[in-house]
Amino acid sequence: MDPAPATDDSVSDQPHAPGTVSHTLSGFIAARLELVSIEAKEAASYTGKKVVHGIALALSAFFLWSLLLAATTGILAPIADQWLQDKIGWLPGWAAVALALAIMHGIIAIACYLKLTQQPTTPLFELSRKEIENDKLWLAKNK
Repeated sequence: MDPAPATDDSVSDQPHAPGTVSHTLSGFIAARLELVSIEAKEAASYTGKKVVHGIALALSAFFLWSLLLAATTGILAPIADQWLQDKIGWLPGWAAVALALAIMHGIIAIACYLKLTQQPTTPLFELSRKEIENDKLWLAKNK
């Protein structure tokens, strides 16, 4: 005559039981966190390799550029020396070439600095922000 008491299994079998939503939500969050973890490991490995190659490239480019500047100075110094001999006797040709190269590099550095200080035209992580907003809406809707 007494109805059988409800067990935990009979409650969780119901489609809209309160425990089911929290279980589904925790599973969803766990899956997202696992996916982020896997992608972060892949990104870290990829970034590490790129950093090593970038450092090697930067060092090689620095020494290449330094040697090219030294060679340019050596080649142009006698020409500048002859040209400056009657005009500016106190300035040796190699110093004039080095000064001209320094001014040229200063102008390039200022231009690069101004480019670096510009803000991006589109917001960063735009797609990720949209996905997070969609997740928030989905969570709010399915509470």
